[in-house]
Amino acid sequence: MKGAELAPLFKTGQYGQLYICSGSHARGRTLRIQVLPKGEKAIPNGENNQCLNPNAVSVYDVVGGQRGWTESYGWIYEGKWQQDFEKLVAKRQREIKKVAKEIEKRKALSEKEQQKKTSELLSRY
Repeated sequence: MKGAELAPLFKTGQYGQLYICSGSHARGRTLRIQVLPKGEKAIPNGENNQCLNPNAVSVYDVVGGQRGWTESYGWIYEGKWQQDFEKLVAKRQREIKKVAKEIEKRKALSEKEQQKKTSELLSRY
């Protein structure tokens, strides 16, 4: 769904004062964000649902289209939470790149070791 492209970066849960609800339905990914009062712990409500805290404010949710069909997501309210969310996105993207580099490094090392074993075996023929 339009505006939910960053949903795969996160698991549903509390990130500081933000509660990020990263989910999906038959037509694609969903992304909703709530701001919690400072120091308040989120009351989870399952993977695809927003938290149950009565004082939480939805700041990112469906802003257009038919919910479940053609919805598009966007900021309902603008504020400091947008910068905090961007920082979280940047951090997650760095973490993902780091893991990808480590996997690539291990793969290259494994291939090098396999080539060495093959060469040694063939040289002893």
